Formats: sequence, C-alpha cells, structure tokens
Amino acid sequence: MALANRVHIARRFQRAIRIDTDLGDPHALEGFICPQSSAEVLATMARHVAENGQGAFTWTGPYGSGKSSLVIALSALLHGDKRLRSRAAAIIGKKTAQTVETALPPRTRGWRILPVVGRRERPAQVIGEAIQASDFFTGKPPRSWSEQRILKTLEEVAARNPRAGGGLVVFIDEMGKFLESAARDGTDIYLFQQMAELAFRSNKRLIVVGILHQAFEEYAHRLSRETRDEWAKIQGRFVDLVVSTAGDEQIDLLGRAIESNHRPQKPGPLAEQVAALVQRQVAPDSARMLERCWPLHPVTACLLGPLSRRRFGQNQRSIFGFLNSAEPEGFQDFLRHADRAELYVPSRLWDYLRTNLEPSILASPDGHRWASAVEVIDRYEAGEGKDLYLRLLKTVALLDLFKDRSGLTASRALLKLALHDSDARAVATALRELQRRSFLIFRKFADAFAIFEGSDFDLDSALAQGLETVDEVDFATLNTLAGFQPIVAKRHYHETGTFRWFDVAVVPLAAVEDAVADYAPRYGAVGAFGNTEWYRKDHRPKAYVHAAIECAGF
Repeated sequence: MALANRVHIARRFQRAIRIDTDLGDPHALEGFICPQSSAEVLATMARHVAENGQGAFTWTGPYGSGKSSLVIALSALLHGDKRLRSRAAAIIGKKTAQTVETALPPRTRGWRILPVVGRRERPAQVIGEAIQASDFFTGKPPRSWSEQRILKTLEEVAARNPRAGGGLVVFIDEMGKFLESAARDGTDIYLFQQMAELAFRSNKRLIVVGILHQAFEEYAHRLSRETRDEWAKIQGRFVDLVVSTAGDEQIDLLGRAIESNHRPQKPGPLAEQVAALVQRQVAPDSARMLERCWPLHPVTACLLGPLSRRRFGQNQRSIFGFLNSAEPEGFQDFLRHADRAELYVPSRLWDYLRTNLEPSILASPDGHRWASAVEVIDRYEAGEGKDLYLRLLKTVALLDLFKDRSGLTASRALLKLALHDSDARAVATALRELQRRSFLIFRKFADAFAIFEGSDFDLDSALAQGLETVDEVDFATLNTLAGFQPIVAKRHYHETGTFRWFDVAVVPLAAVEDAVADYAPRYGAVGAFGNTEWYRKDHRPKAYVHAAIECAGF
C-alpha cells in the first residue's frame, strides 16, 4: 500500500492566513497550534498594557512564523462572542488567556478590530480605506484620507461604549511594505509615531500592533543617517516582541500537521536514539514528537526547522509548503511512490533542495558552503557513484550545513542512524574509504565528519613525516616566531623616572644554567625573564633572574 493512502496533511496547514478576510471566521482557528513562545508574546504584551499603559507594539519575525495566525487567535480572544473566546482560550492556554483578558477586558461587546494589510502606498490612505471598509465606520468617506482624519477617527472609535465593550485594536499586517515604500520614495511614516502616542494616551482603549518581517533599521539601512535617526525615534514608541518558534515547537507542529494511522503508544528506538544525540536543550518528550513526524526520518524532522530559518526558507511556511509540495523529491512525491516501510531520509531532502531550491541557496549566505558540498558530491558521483557512499555524502553535507540550529552533528553514531536501513559495518567502511580518498574529513574537536573542501594533499601524513625529521626544537626560531613583547618596569619608572625593560625568552630546560651564565643584555634591555616553572623546588627562577640582572650591571 502506497503511503499516500495512509498519510495526509491537516487542512489547517494547507493555506496561509490573511487577517482582513479570515478575521472573525471560526474556521480560521481550526487546527491552529499556539506554540509556547507565541503565547508568551501575548502575555508580555498584556503585561505592558496593564502595568504602564503601553499601547503600541510590533511583532517581528521571519516569513511564516505564525504572526498572522496569532492575530486571528488574539482577535477571537477579544471577541464579543463568548463561545469564540472560549475556543480561543483553549487554543492559547487558559493562563495566558486570563492574563490577556485581565489587561484587555472584552466586557459584553468585545473589542473592535481593524485589520490593515500594508502595500506600497501612503499609509494614511491605506489605513483610511480599511476604516471605510469596517463595520464601525459611519458617514460619508473622504476622497483622500489625511493623517489628522485618521487619528481623529481612531480616537473616536476607541472611546465608544467604554462600559459595554473594549476599545479598538489596529493590526497592521505587512507593515514593512509601508517602510519599503518610504525608504524608496521618501514617504513620511510620522503617522506611525502619532498613532503610538495616541495609543499611549488612550487610557488602554487603543492598541496598535504592527507586523514586521525584520526590524525597522533593516528597512532603513540605505537611508541617510538623519533619516535613520528619525526612524529610530518612531521605532522607540513601539515595544518590539519577537515571534519565532523554537526547534522543538517546530517539530511538534510538524507532527500535528502530518496525519496518519501511525500512532504508537511510545516512541520507537530510532526516534529515541536521535533525540538522545541532539546537542542542545530539548523537550522531555522530544522523542515522542519525532515519532509523530513519521514517515519523516527523525533526523530529517530535526533538519526541516533550521532549514526554514535560512534566507532561502520562510520558516513554518516553507515547512508546510514542503509537506504539501508535489515537486520532484518532495514529500508528496515521496508518499506517492514509497511503500509502508520507507522513511523520508536526509539524503532525499538534499535531492529536494538541489532540484527545487538550489538557485536561492546559492544566492544566500550559505551559497559557498553549498557549492563546495555540491562539487565534492558531483566529483564522487562522476566516478564510482556507489549509492551508500552518495547517501553518506549528502547526509554529512546537510548535517554540517544546519548543525548550529539543529543540534545534530555528523558523528559516527548519528550517521549510522541516518542510514538506518544499511548495515552498520558497511556504513563504517564507507566512512573510512571516503575519508581516505579526501571526500570527507573527520574533525576530532567536534567528533564529527564534514565535507572536505581542500585538495587531495594529505596534510596529516605530511605533518607526521615532517616531524620525524625534526631532532630537537630550534629555540632561536621559536623565540623569533613567538614575537614576545618586553616587560617594562613600570613602578621603577614612576619612582625614579628611569625607563627600563626586560627581554622575554624561552630556553630548553637542560640549558637554563648556561643561558643565565652566558646572558648579555641586547637592544637596551637591562635583563631577561625566562620560563623556568619546572625549577620552583630549588628556587632557580630567582637565581636566574638575579643572574640576568647582574649581567646587565643593574
């Protein structure tokens, strides 16, 4: 039976959220998972409102990090419908929901929500059109919205029905579009500062939340220093909260997105062993979360999160785009052709990236390392091209590329798990052969393999051969290469006004006494210090220094 008949992707993860169309739709909350880090963003925001009346915030996070979904969840939590609020509270967490409702009490009618989706146009006009499209706008709309008209309207709407309902929350999605337009065309963004100040003076009746993919200064890096300073003042009116899921949270989301009849009572040995090799702090149930990602290999599941955080990825969006993609070597392609015993292994993920994303990867900061790995893999494939060896090279390349965030290194133990369907002795033999032929290099300090980017020259062998020809250390050359700086007698200078200094030298243990006896000052030095720690028992360091000073006549 093909895996496509057993594995499906949850509907919730098959489309993106748009706040202006999905707001208030109960179906938009179906299947939504609120990571603990996102819940903490809401709790922190609520504390700022409750403790100091702060009303302006920015949520900053990479593409697809769940910011728009969090807007829908918070809007439901502030809604006038109690059933919708209860549903949102169950998703976000009762403790966080209570903190938010205490700081922003919805009362009977709830808060009014104004969703704004940014575009490259004058901010006042876009916000005005959003106000005009809302159900709380009355009166004849103006032909052109001015900043003063925007501020006056927001203030009036926020002040309505103070006893029966909450105030007004303005969500500005794609706020970066306004900043990009301002940086390109010189458009003024002073309106955002005015909105932030109005929110602060509103007695907790107006909340403004801007959603950004990067910080203010990233949009302003091409502007003049004076303009950047002005933007910094505007940004200072907003409290910036980072929306970014942690590694275990992304693995948990993967497991919830993949629906299948594979739900064992406890994690299998493969998931447990991979979880034990992760070199970072992990959740206590990380093995269970990895098992829920079946038919993804546990190593592949660990790599997908870090992969999505790179410049060529879009965070959760690229993860779920990968799960839903029918591209060659992608997950859906794998499900159509794999049988029930197969797993989506790391080497297949390498093939997917190279087939579909290589141009983007080459244009990213990882481009050089990727190109080096591709050159080595192509060089081997052009020769013998053994399947096991190729899979090893691809797996090592991926692990080395994303080791910083995944917590996984290409150790012998992990590589045997990554190639779980191959004999462990065959994997060990392949590693030795690839290392011998300079396709892989073993880094002793990291206890891990990496793609060898150098030439075929065997440096270790040449170094060992060279050391065999060295009878003793050339201390004269060693002192020259070391470049020791002289030691200045500072106290003597301050007390007498005479500037004196001492040389520093390394001498062989057997030649200490001869060095003292033959010492003669050079280049104006009055003495010398030498490393004679081995002689502390018979006090020869003291004798050595005194003898050196006497030789100088000091």
